[in-house]
Amino acid sequence: MIRSRQLPSVVSAAAFSAALAFAAVGPSLAGPNANGTLIIHAVPGLAYCDFGTPCEQTDAYGPATCEEAISNLDADAIFLWSVYAAFAPTDSPRLSGVTFGVDYDDESVVLLDFSACGDFELPTGAWPQPGAGTAVTWSVTQTSPLTHVYAFVGYNYSFYGEDVSFDLVPHPSQGGFFADDDVPSNLDPIVDYGKLGFGNNPGYLPCPSGPVPGACCLPDCGPCVVMLDEECLQVGGLFMGQGTVCDPNPCDCPPFGACCLSDGSCDLGTEAECMNQGGDWMGEGTTCDPDPCPPVPVLESTWGRIKGTYR
Repeated sequence: MIRSRQLPSVVSAAAFSAALAFAAVGPSLAGPNANGTLIIHAVPGLAYCDFGTPCEQTDAYGPATCEEAISNLDADAIFLWSVYAAFAPTDSPRLSGVTFGVDYDDESVVLLDFSACGDFELPTGAWPQPGAGTAVTWSVTQTSPLTHVYAFVGYNYSFYGEDVSFDLVPHPSQGGFFADDDVPSNLDPIVDYGKLGFGNNPGYLPCPSGPVPGACCLPDCGPCVVMLDEECLQVGGLFMGQGTVCDPNPCDCPPFGACCLSDGSCDLGTEAECMNQGGDWMGEGTTCDPDPCPPVPVLESTWGRIKGTYR
């Protein structure tokens, strides 16, 4: 049986409004929490006490780095484990909220207690049953590479070695996002989710890496190019977010393609630009390498015929 902790009966209007705004705003361009992951860290030697929240009991036992997190428990006993928002050491996160869910076999994994490590929580009615989700927000922006989000108490009730895990997943209705402290919040997708494995299941620890390239819309309706955020800004482009791609084209510009001009040359441009030059547009996404334009035919003639034409 899952022991349910009651949410505080008095919640500030500001915190409640922030939670609702966080859940309602859709994802936009990359914010400061881009490329972050959610991981699980277990504390094998920590005894569970029936006082204080699980979050309070595990706060002092977090990993120093993402790579030091423990994602496997190998004995049938009562354990405490925590959820952390993880960012690369080179990132500068500004975390004010997160939405996520959980998935597990409730006949093999038994939860005894749970608590949020933020200032306010907005769970679904079935939380934390498999497939349910929650939103956690903070009144003070979190800037650490590792932020304590949630804590659980439970055990594995199955045969040793069975492939059993407790998985972090997107929220069933809101998806998985990190929100920053802007108003309205920028929502960055959680790029990967950790798993806690029991017995022979090693679990999964997705530690974030450094910056990830994404789609860059070059100025003056230039083509879409995949590059790093910094590189895109240096050339005056608009960066569409880490991990975004150019197919389909996210740039708000007419599509580019190869244009075959009357002299046989090839040039890149929009269909309208090509038509204005009397060219033949080869279609969206086509390029001039390899050259798609047919060669200009060479007309054979005699010197006398040429003199007669231009006399």
